[in-house]
Amino acid sequence: MPRSTKTHSQALTIDWQSNPNTEVRIDSFSVPAESRAEFEVKLHENIALLQKQPGFQGHAVFEKTSGPTTFNIVTVAVWQSPEAMKNAGEKVREHYRSTGFDMQATIARWGVSASVGSYHAPPSLQ
Repeated sequence: MPRSTKTHSQALTIDWQSNPNTEVRIDSFSVPAESRAEFEVKLHENIALLQKQPGFQGHAVFEKTSGPTTFNIVTVAVWQSPEAMKNAGEKVREHYRSTGFDMQATIARWGVSASVGSYHAPPSLQ
């Protein structure tokens, strides 16, 4: 079984008024129990990589406790700007290429389904 490279989280505070360019990445996953350990190892590796990127402001990981959704893990990563998030995404893809990690094949092997997206907080909705 893979060993976890668990990271320590920091407090996550989002101040939309001081930084209206804040961009948030929210990814929802349906992770089968038999793939959970491997998924967690890769999750912690990704968080460790993201924490080193310019403009990273914090993250949180949530586990479903109730409700009708099939997603049981949700991750939230907060970025200083859309550009910072885009640049970090490029670094992650670069890292995957350099290590030979195939995200799509791995997710398929794990039986994981995902819904991912980037979000901002328009003042008119606050």
